[in-house]
Amino acid sequence: MSINTVHPPDLGTPSYVQGLRGHPEAWRSVVAVVAGLTAFAAVVFGAAIPLGIALDRLLGVTPFDPLHPSFTIGFWVGGNLLLAMMIPICMLVQRVVHGVPYGSLSSVAGHFRWRLLLRIAVVVLPVWAVVTVVLQLFRPAGDSVFTRQHIILVAVAVITVPLQSAGEEFLFRGLLFRAIGAPFRRPLVSLGVAGVATSVAFALFHGADNGWTLAYYLVSGVAFGLMTQFSGGLEASSLVHAANNTFLLIPTILAGQLSSLSAVTGPILLLPMIVMAAMTVIVRRRAGHHGSVAALGD
Repeated sequence: MSINTVHPPDLGTPSYVQGLRGHPEAWRSVVAVVAGLTAFAAVVFGAAIPLGIALDRLLGVTPFDPLHPSFTIGFWVGGNLLLAMMIPICMLVQRVVHGVPYGSLSSVAGHFRWRLLLRIAVVVLPVWAVVTVVLQLFRPAGDSVFTRQHIILVAVAVITVPLQSAGEEFLFRGLLFRAIGAPFRRPLVSLGVAGVATSVAFALFHGADNGWTLAYYLVSGVAFGLMTQFSGGLEASSLVHAANNTFLLIPTILAGQLSSLSAVTGPILLLPMIVMAAMTVIVRRRAGHHGSVAALGD
C-alpha cells in the first residue's frame, strides 16, 4: 500500500504524546522505535567517525582516533551536523510507519511554531545565561581567550549545537515519545510510560556513569517530555536543550578546553536540575493557548 493512501481516522486534536493513536497497533510502535534507534546508532557510531576524521584532516588538526577517542574539532562539528539529520529521518519514519504528515512531528499544529519559540526564548535565554555565570563561579572552565580561532569556534557552536540538540529532541521527545505512547488509551498512562522510557534512553545515550549525572539526565529527560506535552510540540524542549548545551559549552571553548571536554558532575548539577524543573513551569505558562491542544485528558 502506498504511504500516500494511509489516512488515520479523524480523532480530533490529540495530545502530542498520543498523536499517533490513529494507528495504535503495537507493532507500529516497535518498528518506529527500532528504526529510529537504528538510524541513530548508524549516525553516531557509523557516519560520525569517518566524517569527523575527514573534517579533522581538512582542518589540518590531528584526526580523531577511534582507538584512543578524544574530542576533536572535526568529530564535534561532524557529529553535530549528523545528529541534525535525525530531524528529517524521524519525520520519514513516522510518515512511513504511522502514515501521518511529516510536520506533525514538530507539533500538533502540523509545523514548527517559530512564534511560540520566540515567546519562550525571551525567558529561557536570559535564565541560562545567568546559570552559566553561576556555574563558572563554582566550576570555572579557565581563563577566556578571545583569539580569532576561539571566536570562530564559538560561532560554530552557536550554529551547530542547536541543530544537534534539535536532532536529539526529534528522536527522543518526538518519534520515540509518540511511538511508545501511541498504544495506551489513557493520556496520563501514555505520558508516564513514554516519559520514563525516553528519559532512561536519553540518560543511557549520554553515558551517565554515576548518580549525579544519571539524576541530571533523567530530570532533564522528564522535563523535556513535559515541556513537549504541555506546549504540544518540540519547540520548547529543543530551545531549552540547545540553550543548555550552547551556553555551557561557550566558556569551555573560550578557555581552549574543547579537546578535553568532560561532563560536569557532583552536587553542582543540582542547579541545572532545579532550573530544568523551573523551565517546565515557565514553558507551561508561556505556551498559553498553544498548550491547550496538548492538555492531558482523562
